[in-house]
Amino acid sequence: MAQRRNAAEAEELARLSEDVARWRRTRAKLSPMPAALWKAAVVVAGRLGVNPVRLALGINHRALQSRVEADGEVVASASAGAPTARFVELSGTQVLGLPGAGGPVVELADAHGTRMTVRLAAGTKLDVARLVAAFRRRQA
Repeated sequence: MAQRRNAAEAEELARLSEDVARWRRTRAKLSPMPAALWKAAVVVAGRLGVNPVRLALGINHRALQSRVEADGEVVASASAGAPTARFVELSGTQVLGLPGAGGPVVELADAHGTRMTVRLAAGTKLDVARLVAAFRRRQA
């Protein structure tokens, strides 16, 4: 099953690489990459990681990374075989910001039973989308 999924992901990345190469051959000089190609690169990078995608496509690492971070859909995408969140639990004290409430707590679990819990001090900010993307990438 995992081999089939990896083969499908490799095939998807190869198709995207061909699309980018075709665009490069036919583009007007110094024109930016079309939004549809960026979107496809972001979705694939959300599953495979930024570095493998940017290497395969020959695109700027920082540009792809910032688009992945800015795109909330990547983390929540329901790609084939990828587990999706079934619920999010928040305590009333966290939601209402009542005194004595602890900081944010993020608990993640994957289909294999791997769990991660992050507890932060009150007032601490956390980029949850980035955290979830990193948790999902480490499975690859």
